[in-house]
Amino acid sequence: MTTIEDIAEEADVSPSTVSRALNNSSLIGEETRRKVKRIAREMNYKKNDLASGLVKGVGVGALGLIIPNISNPYYAELTRGVQDRANELGYGVFLGDTEASLEKERRFETLLRRKKVDGIILASATVNDPYLKELNNSSVPIMLISRISRELETNFIKVDDIKGGRLAVEHLVELGHEKIGFIGGPDDFSSAQDRRVGFEKVMKEHGLPINRSIVSHAQYTQEAGHNMASAYISKQDKFTAIFCANDIIALGAIEALERDGLVVPEDVSIVGYDNISYASLPRIMLTTVSQPIYTMGYDAAESLIDISENEKEQSIQRELTPKLVVRNTTRKPKSG
Repeated sequence: MTTIEDIAEEADVSPSTVSRALNNSSLIGEETRRKVKRIAREMNYKKNDLASGLVKGVGVGALGLIIPNISNPYYAELTRGVQDRANELGYGVFLGDTEASLEKERRFETLLRRKKVDGIILASATVNDPYLKELNNSSVPIMLISRISRELETNFIKVDDIKGGRLAVEHLVELGHEKIGFIGGPDDFSSAQDRRVGFEKVMKEHGLPINRSIVSHAQYTQEAGHNMASAYISKQDKFTAIFCANDIIALGAIEALERDGLVVPEDVSIVGYDNISYASLPRIMLTTVSQPIYTMGYDAAESLIDISENEKEQSIQRELTPKLVVRNTTRKPKSG
């Protein structure tokens, strides 16, 4: 029985292009549509809508999305953006949560390639991801989101995290803070590395000391934020502010500070990063660096589908601009 893959091979186009042509998608040119339909007739292709729907989910194609932690509101919002745009364009989404495990990432990538998805979006890639080179050299187009590779030229959509780090620390310095701590995300994530670079650049530019005992990296979790802030409190070194590399870490840090009898922001100012929905809750009102999470997911899906359908070779490397959102967790330090 003739399959879409058979037609794609004969027409020298991708399977997703064949699917769209046979479904009269407006995204496929008239010449390509006629060519595909002619070859389908010649090969006596019989369309099976039910089977196609069961394999691909929504519409005629599918993307793979690999994230490190779906319980983090950041990745939930990112996923929503990917799914919304994919669904609008007739694509389903296979979601894989690696739980920050490289082995699980590897298994998901292998599974998605076997499923013959039309593209894979990676929000879990580390700076020197051992599996990324193989995936980048495969026939499946990929898109990194909120990440970059230091070794490979890949498609990516991310925020300027160095600028984001600068925005956070410049705000604290302008308020008068000099003793500023930093709790970063995993040190093998480019986002965590770049936010630390922004932190250190501002401190050095203002001639402020960087106290390594209150600078660290941890997981992007509330527990990590709590544990690191507790460790900072136990040290003899004093600090009046902490820049946290994401909002979830910031929430954990606030919890630890309050349990120790400190008041935010009267005793310690806190700045987060991401501007997740929780950050604006009345009880929290977190000062944070905002990045367009939903937009990155939405644009990543659109760009990857465009690459797949039009078999484009050009590189997509897009860096968006973050913004500082000042709320109630920062203020001038106490005098003295």
